[in-house]
Amino acid sequence: MQKVLEVHSVEKSYGGTKVLNHCSFHVNAGEIYGLLGVNGAGKTTLMKMILGLQRIDGGSISVLSEDVSNGPAYLVNVGSVIENPAFYEHLSAEKLLSMHLCYMQKQANIAELLHLVGLHNAGDKPISRYSLGMKQRLGLARAIIHRPKLLILDEPLNGLDPVAIAEMRERMRVLASSGMSILLSSHIIGEVWHTADRVGILSEGHIKQEFSVKEKAAEYGAHFDDYVIGLMKGD
Repeated sequence: MQKVLEVHSVEKSYGGTKVLNHCSFHVNAGEIYGLLGVNGAGKTTLMKMILGLQRIDGGSISVLSEDVSNGPAYLVNVGSVIENPAFYEHLSAEKLLSMHLCYMQKQANIAELLHLVGLHNAGDKPISRYSLGMKQRLGLARAIIHRPKLLILDEPLNGLDPVAIAEMRERMRVLASSGMSILLSSHIIGEVWHTADRVGILSEGHIKQEFSVKEKAAEYGAHFDDYVIGLMKGD
């Protein structure tokens, strides 16, 4: 199976404090990989390094076998929503996405994309009037409009109501079924349990354990959360 993302023995320190310590994992084509860890475990730092927004102190990261340290050319195959997405809020979704396509020199069916993310009835409304859930959907639309091979989502369900969460999960499954690989970070166990195919527990700067969600949930049953919490705490 093709490895779309490979993180090999990555290290990162801030002011003498080691945040990532020989961290390694990979994401396969068409897979949803859940990166699970407590707040401050290094999930966002890791995602920013994959996107070339943070310097790697040691180890290597490659996307589709291309080392990210070689320059930004690989980003044509990557989409991302990191932290809270920012927009020109006086624009409509249609105009924002049209502008995004223009500077990326890409073409896409904007109406079809807005329908996919559930914004087909809000295309002309200024983004300033969007709810948090609508902005999350628009952030997803902007991240996938160029049909990336790898989609990186940092805490994508934060602040969403149960209906919006269910809809976002379904959209991620649709994208994965089309062949897109998704790296999803969270500190909420249920978020990755219901969404991811595989999970990596990020603790003490590295992947403490990696497993198939379906297999581990079947093994531990009602005690699955307790098992995962123990790993997240470093037990």
